Amino acid sequence: MNSRARGLRTRTRVGRGVPLSVVVFAVLAALVVAPAIALAAAQTHEPGTEASYPSAYVPGTYLTNGSDFVSAADWDSAETIRIEMSEFKFTPSDITLEAGKPYILELVTVGAVKHEFTASDFFASAAWRKVESGESEVKATYFKEVEVFPGKQADLYLVPIEPGTYELVCEIEGHFEAGMFGTITVTGSAPTSPAPVYKSISQGPWVADGAARVDAADWDTMQTVRIDEDEFSFAPQQTVLEVNQPYKLEFVNIGAVKHESTAPEFFQTVAFRKAEDASGEFKAPTLLEVETFSGKQTDLYLIPTAAGTFDLVCEIEGHFEAGMFGTIVVQAASQAATPPPAQGATPPPAAPVPPASGNAGIAAIGGNAAPATTMILLLSLAVVLVAGARALTSRWPRR
Repeated sequence: MNSRARGLRTRTRVGRGVPLSVVVFAVLAALVVAPAIALAAAQTHEPGTEASYPSAYVPGTYLTNGSDFVSAADWDSAETIRIEMSEFKFTPSDITLEAGKPYILELVTVGAVKHEFTASDFFASAAWRKVESGESEVKATYFKEVEVFPGKQADLYLVPIEPGTYELVCEIEGHFEAGMFGTITVTGSAPTSPAPVYKSISQGPWVADGAARVDAADWDTMQTVRIDEDEFSFAPQQTVLEVNQPYKLEFVNIGAVKHESTAPEFFQTVAFRKAEDASGEFKAPTLLEVETFSGKQTDLYLIPTAAGTFDLVCEIEGHFEAGMFGTIVVQAASQAATPPPAQGATPPPAAPVPPASGNAGIAAIGGNAAPATTMILLLSLAVVLVAGARALTSRWPRR
């Protein structure tokens, strides 16, 4: 066979003059490298792209887009339900609500001791507007517990989202055992426009191990810092705190109108224990805003976990523009004075978490190690790929 015939035969076997080794290499690349690239994309995704539960609540998650339902609700038509708490019962003990409708639940302690109102799965799956007392309005993505002092009242403004029957309890020691429990039943169907979106509580815009840090802290060493609110300023304008030190921040409104205190980036980096006023205690993973009425006081119990300088503002219309803003400076503690994280806890972030968009904030996963890990994986696969191609083609007959 002449050389022209041999060349034609070779081109006929592998197609259009492409060497068989190149074809094999391309096939291996498609089978091996493509999945690696997909893995790299998954590891280096942008913050806020975690998997979500688009339409049904799962325990251990929370409603991230509650603000959508709160802003769409007609609060002038909200139904008010009074719930009395005494020794030791809720009256009524079985509460029925309808999904998608706004409610004001008036919690009134008519007993001689404080009582707690909590329904963990209901709270996490509801859209929260605020908790309001005679002293303040406290806003959070969702609340975990509300305690009301004797003779006082706290109102829960919320929209139930997920149908179901939820356990209602008072978890103050001995109260549940004495019979202080009930149910919250949500009827109807979950809203579909917009659809509720749920995320893991561990990925929320707050310190993931905040509860463990609060439990491990020595609150006898708590320092008290007073911040006065007036027309239109915070005094002091700059508040200096220390990492890992428990604090009670007293926001005292000495002005003639209500004022708001919000520091979103700071709130996302604290281990939050509770907000407290003369009517009760309000517990959440962290806060969004606190509004304190004229002549009243709201206390925030928290532990800073990250050094930095954070804006403190009043966002009530016209107040910021009139000069009502300041800063919270958190300084790193000396190494000797820094208590270790709670056992099994995740270390605090090295820098403040960026502000969440709206009422939902999603923490990034993967971290900065993902690109390096992926690069090593790709290089390793490339070496294996080349070695395999060489080994395979070395056995072919030379023509």
